[in-house]
This record gives sequence, structure tokens and C-alpha cells, in this order.
Amino acid sequence: MQEYRPFLDFVKYSIGTGMLVPETVLAIDWNDFYAFCHRQGILGVVYGGIEKTGKGNVTIPRELLYRWVAMADKITKKNDLLNRRVAQVTSFFAKHGFRSCILKGQANATMYPRPELRSGGDIDIWVEGRDEDIIRFVLQYSPEAHYSLHHVVFPMFQDVSVEVHYRPIFLDNKRLDRRLQRHIDMIQDEQFGHRIALHDGTEVSSLTDSFNVVYQLLHMWHHFFSTRNNLKQLIDYFYLLKSCHGEGQKEDCRALIDELGLLKYAKGIMWIEHEVLGIEEDYLPVEPDEEVGQLILAETLSYGIKRKKSSWATLLFGRLSKNRHLFRYFPSAVLNNPEHLLWHQWWKLKMKYRLKKAKSANPS
Repeated sequence: MQEYRPFLDFVKYSIGTGMLVPETVLAIDWNDFYAFCHRQGILGVVYGGIEKTGKGNVTIPRELLYRWVAMADKITKKNDLLNRRVAQVTSFFAKHGFRSCILKGQANATMYPRPELRSGGDIDIWVEGRDEDIIRFVLQYSPEAHYSLHHVVFPMFQDVSVEVHYRPIFLDNKRLDRRLQRHIDMIQDEQFGHRIALHDGTEVSSLTDSFNVVYQLLHMWHHFFSTRNNLKQLIDYFYLLKSCHGEGQKEDCRALIDELGLLKYAKGIMWIEHEVLGIEEDYLPVEPDEEVGQLILAETLSYGIKRKKSSWATLLFGRLSKNRHLFRYFPSAVLNNPEHLLWHQWWKLKMKYRLKKAKSANPS
């Protein structure tokens, strides 16, 4: 981790937990740092840090600085586009009688001091209804739409991808997933009714902070066993924890995290949030664990480095091989992950059959 220390120090400064330009800035190779920030999805956030220095305290090659400025402008324009598209997709489902709720993305951006510098991606929207009904609805507009266990990709726009969720999140462990889905059923009215304003003033529904803390932890948990976590997700979580700091909220979050079997992983994430990103311990719903945190951080720092692609035939065994060093810390999750991938394929076959059968019964 020491080789990344200057990078992490400047990231910490960029998000506002380091008040002074870190002394380690002198050790930064800015071309390497740019590549690192690009992989980690934080070019805009770090550009905000560069602006904060007044550019007088850092020596960035002129050509690279121009490229960074251009990228920050591109990120800002993408955020403007995403806000417009979020409003359109929310309105579309409302007109068709569906309650909806924005997940992550532009909802996370509202928590940033400079929302326009958060790197945007696609739009994730949770739409109320049965999986089969929502998939069938989307297929009416896009017959080739790809669907999976928790969402269907809806190509509404050419410039932004939209993932329509019928389950906001799930767990590979079936017993714990049933517990999670029961909890979601209990709180869904509150989620669909919780309104926020995007940074352009558009009002949409989004998750309440207390559930969002658990939801985004679950989201990172999924990525940890597939593509790994990146700093963008961890900075999103940093700002989310900052906005959810009531003692009652923290206790509720901890109880649900424990109930869903995520306590050990959560402790590792909290160590990164505190020790690496600099959040005060008062904001943490669970106590940090350095050993697990160092493990997650090591995986995070290698995020985005290109690896050999695996075919579906080797994916199941590839996951076991890739995650074998995690077995000591998360044995059941390492074993559940490839089993779930196999079950997921079975689910898709069953869903394809049900949709085909329903179409045959109602050819119109």
C-alpha cells in the first residue's frame, strides 16, 4: 500500500478530510496518478482537489492538466445529461402507473459538495412490481432487452444505459436473501415515498439514508466477489455515512448489517472509510477492523487493471480460483458465489419459458 500512499493522501485532501495539501504530493507521478484515478472512477473528484490547491502547490505537466480539465468538463456535461434522463425515465414509469426509486448514481451525487464532478455511469431505477411483469413491460418496447435476476436493461436512450430493477439488491445466500427481501417488502413504501432534489432541482424518489447505508454496502459486497470494489464506490459511501449520522439510524443499520451476515465485511469497509478516507469514527455504524480493511483495500487498489477474460465455461471455476485467498475471511460467500451463478442461469431459463408461455396465451 505504501506505493499508493501519495495517491491516497491526495484523494483524502480532495474529498475535504485533509485541510492542507499533503506533503506527499511531491512524490506523485501525475501521469501515473491520472491513470489510477481513471481506473478508480474519480478523475472529477480529484480534479476538484487540484483546483483547491490553486495549482500553485502542484506541478502537473501542462498537457496532462489540459486533458484533466477537458475530462472534468466532460464529467460535468454527463451529469447534466444524466439528471435530464433520470427525470425522463422516472416520469415515463409514473405515467404507466409504476412507483419508482432511483438507486445510487445521481442520488449519490447529491451528497457531494460538488455533485457535477462525480463521475456518472448508467441509471439504476427500482420499479415496483413482479419481475415477470416488469420484464414483459420492457420487452414490449425492446424485444431484445437483456434481463437477469434483479434487473432488465432498458435501452430507452442512445446516450445513457438504464437498468430497471425489480429487486433493488439480493444476496447469494438463499436464507439471508429471504430475510433481506422480507425487510425490503416492509420498508418499500417509505423508499418510494422518499423524495430528494438532484443538483439541477429535479425531484425524484430515492432510498432513505438509513436503508441506503445497508443497500450500498450490499452493492459493494457483490462487487467484492466479482469485479472488486473501487474508490468511487467507497467515496460514495463516505458521503453517505456523512449524511446518516443519527444514533438511532446507526443502531438500525448495524442491526440489519449483522442480521444479513455482513458484519465482518462492514468492519473492513469502515476501516478504509476512517483510516484511508478520513471520516470521523462517530459516523461509523460498526467498529473498524484493520485486518479485513487491509484485505479489501489491497483488492481495491488493483481495481480496473485488465485481466484475461473468462468464458462462461470457465467462469464458475474461475471465480473460485480468483477468490480462494478470500476463503479464510468469507468462506460461505466464496462457496456461495459460483453456486449462485449456476442457479442464476437456471432462473433465466425458467423466466424465458414463463415469458414465452404467457406470450403464447396472449398473442396480441
